[in-house]
Amino acid sequence: MSANVIFVKSLNGQEINEFFTKIYASTEISKDFMVTRLDATAIRDVLQNHIIECGISSLFRFSITCDAVIHPGIHVDEIEKVILGFVRKLNAAKNLLIIDPYFYSNKPDTLNLFEKMMSELSEKLETVTLITNGKNANCKSAMHGVLKNVMPAVLIEDVVTDEFHDRFWIDLDNLQGIVMGTSLNGITKKICLVDHISDADVRQIVGLAKPLLLRPQIP
Repeated sequence: MSANVIFVKSLNGQEINEFFTKIYASTEISKDFMVTRLDATAIRDVLQNHIIECGISSLFRFSITCDAVIHPGIHVDEIEKVILGFVRKLNAAKNLLIIDPYFYSNKPDTLNLFEKMMSELSEKLETVTLITNGKNANCKSAMHGVLKNVMPAVLIEDVVTDEFHDRFWIDLDNLQGIVMGTSLNGITKKICLVDHISDADVRQIVGLAKPLLLRPQIP
């Protein structure tokens, strides 16, 4: 027996209970189908099976077919929307730490995404500290330019090290953060993990990063 997730929305202000009352009142439906009300955790197995079969990126990349549109299919990429939603959770930060070995890029798509991400943050942001491996330093001015365009008064600090291999955005004031599975220039090209970081992991990452922030950097 297969199961599907069904979306129900009232078009005239009725409560969801009215829907189930009408379903149960129909002997034809209740004879052939079981309809029950479950909470959000009930779709966990459905999502798990979908991810196994289609991959997690399929949840954010899909096509819409619409008779009113000239083209038979419109590609819609929801990954950017998800990324911005996660970044928005850090909008209380005054001091932001970005750890990303290959952060710097001068590709237009990457610069555009970075501008949108920084626009989600509060105008109270005072400093952005970037920890990279220094290999894309020739693209630094492009990224700094985007940041200054969004927040002219922000102070940018660069730290070069090969001690980090993962990618984190951390609010140093409130000790909150997110982890990304790829650098910005790869977000729309491959499967990308983005998730919140636990409080304990944030403290550990900040603890590892702090000694690096105190080291004098070679210009």
